[in-house]
Amino acid sequence: MSGNGGHRSKFGSLIGVLYVGHSCCKCLIYSTRNAEVLTCHESSLECLSPQSGWVEVDPLAVWETARMCLETAVQNLIILDINPHDIVAVGVCNQRETTVLWDRTTGEPLCNAIGWCDTRTSSVVGSILQRVRGKKNYLKAVCGLTVSNCFSAVKIRWMMENVDGVQRAVDDGRAAFGTLDSWIIWMLTGGVEAGIHVTDVTNASRTMLMNLERCVWDERLCRFFRIPSKILPEIRSSSEVYGYINDGPLSGIPIASCLGDQQAALLGQMCISAGQANCTIDEGMFVLFNTAQEIIDSDHGLLSTVAFQLGPRGAVYYALEGAIAHAGSSIGWLKQTLALEPPSCDTMNTSVSPLFPDGTANTQLVASFCSVSSPVPPYGETKPPLATSGSGSRGGVIFVPAFSGYYSPYWRYKARGMMFGITLQTTPRQIMFAAHEAICHQVREVLESLAKDCPTWPRLTKLTVGGDLCERRFLVQMLSDLNGLQVERPQTSTPACLGAMLAAGLATEILSIDQFRQNCVPPVDVFNTAFNSSQRDMKFRRWKMAVDRCLNFDSVSESDPVKLIGDGRDPDAFVRCSIPGSVFIVSSFVLIVVAQLMKQNGFA
Repeated sequence: MSGNGGHRSKFGSLIGVLYVGHSCCKCLIYSTRNAEVLTCHESSLECLSPQSGWVEVDPLAVWETARMCLETAVQNLIILDINPHDIVAVGVCNQRETTVLWDRTTGEPLCNAIGWCDTRTSSVVGSILQRVRGKKNYLKAVCGLTVSNCFSAVKIRWMMENVDGVQRAVDDGRAAFGTLDSWIIWMLTGGVEAGIHVTDVTNASRTMLMNLERCVWDERLCRFFRIPSKILPEIRSSSEVYGYINDGPLSGIPIASCLGDQQAALLGQMCISAGQANCTIDEGMFVLFNTAQEIIDSDHGLLSTVAFQLGPRGAVYYALEGAIAHAGSSIGWLKQTLALEPPSCDTMNTSVSPLFPDGTANTQLVASFCSVSSPVPPYGETKPPLATSGSGSRGGVIFVPAFSGYYSPYWRYKARGMMFGITLQTTPRQIMFAAHEAICHQVREVLESLAKDCPTWPRLTKLTVGGDLCERRFLVQMLSDLNGLQVERPQTSTPACLGAMLAAGLATEILSIDQFRQNCVPPVDVFNTAFNSSQRDMKFRRWKMAVDRCLNFDSVSESDPVKLIGDGRDPDAFVRCSIPGSVFIVSSFVLIVVAQLMKQNGFA
């Protein structure tokens, strides 16, 4: 793409960001002067589920959708009378861990891409855990990750063992592996003809194949999973020019940044110093805590991962991460499968008022959900309108959305979701309300693990949030209330894309960190807690009891014998069998001793 004589429009230099997510693709074009989004085009992706627990997507459909989003965004610029030649770079941001294998000689995928939350690899995980005697953290010291369904190595292993032609393509040297970023960059830069096979440190750190300290593919890990390193992309930093777009309206424009979406959000929300944390709530939920250049090996269920590396010579920043599989997806399931409606401020007072054991309504919480500036009435001041609400005397529903296992901090892939406290008076909105509470309680579990792993660090008092679900004001307030934190929500719906824009600007020297902080960081909404610690702790204790039952869902197998009273046996047999053998032995010994004493004293 030719230049325009050095002249720019009133918006200055522009940077495009291509986001490839789990259920959508979008392209945003930013003005680098103030991070204003000049145009955006978004299109949905079709997720396929051919079997229960399977989540996959057609890589060619992903590529066509991504290309269409990019081209449409450029056309929108022309309609707005903005010169597309002002675009100086493009960044790529992607949903992590989704695994693609393709034939580098034909450009055709070897099978559909396996999504990050897919559970088909449970058999692979089970066999690995059997090899290492159940030690799920067996590889953690090297790669920072626990053995789990969601990471790319187990997905590659499953493909090689179960998909026709994959093992042969690997043996022939035709197979190429990548997460969504690698696939898109390879296609953008020419595919079969000239495609560049790369990934960045943030995405590579989610595969279980990268040495976390050295940021290179680890031969020991490759041997452990029996995955040849020749199929893996080259690992690069998050902010550098990887190559140039090969075709289309942006031909010749450099691809200058690449980050996984959670790390990009950390960067976009300027959590770039040690001790800062952000939480992204979309279909899943992820809490990242910046540990700067220190790798902290969690003993409490968190993952060690790369936060970012800004340039080939830049320092590698790390993070502790809590990964939660289901947040928005659980609410979507309630809406689509059970036809429940999400709670809103105009219905929450009459439909889902949280009630205390004495039957009074927690109007303080209700007020805080609807407005952070509204006056809060005294605790339990009013009675709930039971006659009109239909909610019964109390709510008490607990919903644990472990649909595909429980990730942080337990990493139990056999756990399953459950719902507790349902009565004939339970309303649909109470169930939906419980699903939102579950999001907040899972964040608290991660934050408690974080405090245990970093006992000498200052305790976290502020959390920055982003993601689609954070558009719901009452959820952000609930997050503050149930965690006792100040929560800041930047006024942008795309913090990950903002981070990718910053990384591309740094790579092309259009932006600096100071300039970005001064001109591009959006204003924030601040939420403060309306709960005291005893209120939070009471609700959290009930949550933990429910989680314990979910984690032990598989503790009783179908083959275990079940004894029923009244099945024709001796009715006293259960009483006799219930007497511990130790009691029988001790009492018999006492009787013998007493008998000997009596004999010695002439009583016998």
